[in-house]
Amino acid sequence: MKKKIISLVSAEAVPFVKVGGMADVVGALYKYLKSREKIYLFIPLYKQIKEKYKIETISPVDVRFFESRIENGFLAKSKDFPDVYFIGHSRYFERDEIYGPGGKDYPDSAERFSFFSKAVLEGITTLKIDIDIFHCHDWHTSLLPLYLKLNYKEAFPKAKTLFTIHNLGYQGVFPVEKFHILGIPWQYFNMEELEFYGSVNFMKAGIIHSDMLNTVSPNYAREILTPEFGHNLDGLLKKYQGKLKGILNGIDYQIWNPAFDTYIAKRYRSYKSKIENKVFLQKKLSLKVDKNIPIFGMVSRLAEQKGIDYLIEIMGQLLKNNLQIVILGDGEQKYRDILSLWQKKMPEKISLTSGFNEELAHQIYAGSDFFLMPSRFEPCGLGQLISFKYGTIPIVRKVGGLADTVQNYNINTEEGSGFVFEGGGKEFLAKIEEAIKLFEDKDKMEHLVNKVILLDFSWKASVEKYLNTYNELMR
Repeated sequence: MKKKIISLVSAEAVPFVKVGGMADVVGALYKYLKSREKIYLFIPLYKQIKEKYKIETISPVDVRFFESRIENGFLAKSKDFPDVYFIGHSRYFERDEIYGPGGKDYPDSAERFSFFSKAVLEGITTLKIDIDIFHCHDWHTSLLPLYLKLNYKEAFPKAKTLFTIHNLGYQGVFPVEKFHILGIPWQYFNMEELEFYGSVNFMKAGIIHSDMLNTVSPNYAREILTPEFGHNLDGLLKKYQGKLKGILNGIDYQIWNPAFDTYIAKRYRSYKSKIENKVFLQKKLSLKVDKNIPIFGMVSRLAEQKGIDYLIEIMGQLLKNNLQIVILGDGEQKYRDILSLWQKKMPEKISLTSGFNEELAHQIYAGSDFFLMPSRFEPCGLGQLISFKYGTIPIVRKVGGLADTVQNYNINTEEGSGFVFEGGGKEFLAKIEEAIKLFEDKDKMEHLVNKVILLDFSWKASVEKYLNTYNELMR
């Protein structure tokens, strides 16, 4: 069978640039699909990529939106990664932050990503690649299916589009004044199209105009059809649920695997040889060195979505227990300030490292006994899947992909793979206290750790589901 020609289009992808989990997913799709189909990857040429990788400029890419908005960008190629292309624009992408300072989007994000979406189509026409499927990721690329219909149907007469929603909480919503810069006919600014409570919503274009939709877990695909998780798009998604499915993310065991992880203090395959990483982590973070104290790790954005407020709500009660809490993350200043105060008050029990540090992230997964993910909503979540592989038991709220992947543990029957709670802080605290009881029973703790290390959440099953989706699209 002839290979399909697929273009992955994303604002980020590992190894080139990573802000969130979407980068891991897109990077893994490029890596694991390319032996099965003809895969091209298109991402913006950020300053951070130019500084780290060998890039070769191929040609200018001039994108016309209307007479007074003609953007002069360029197309570039990776010298080391075949079929990876970059869309360059000196004003839009050569900045210190990928999306904006302090977790906030740049004021011209509508301009940046409308340009990127249209420039990908323009760039591919320059390359003369006959794309079968455009696989677009999140709101940054959600205008591409509409631009394809409006401006590029002759260039790509057979092309289909798949739009993946990684996080419905981020939709690309901008003031109505931004609509005119998009080069889209005014009739598309109405309730049935891009209008959203008086603003313009990029993600609506992807939902309406793509041929198929997916989210990153089966449970999240169901949740986003409800008012609780639909972020005011549940009605629209219900209308298009016939083309919506959930495909669970995997993780890359060539990156996340304690058996050959070069970032961690001691490589391991079982509970007993994991302990050295715990002692190393305690020393590194100036915590009391004692392997009999359970460590609860967290690698997360410090944002309401991630349930940080649940953790803060119970912190006083939590720290009465004999435990240590290790947090790595960046995000809202108010959460950083509160957690910093707790760290100053009880430095022997809590460690906060602001920002993101790849090496420390790996060491937290390896050195912690339990991993905290009390998310208010979580499309898939990669943290719980990584923690399984590192023998670190997840404590999660029963939402999205967390509900799909973690089965609640029963200390009597020893069934289950982690601790799952519904509700808020009170219920979260109860599960942490259950985890402490498990930790005190060394035999049961060792048995559970050795069980979860063997769970398989590799990309193998997910890749097959994406391949099946591509086949459906082409039919």
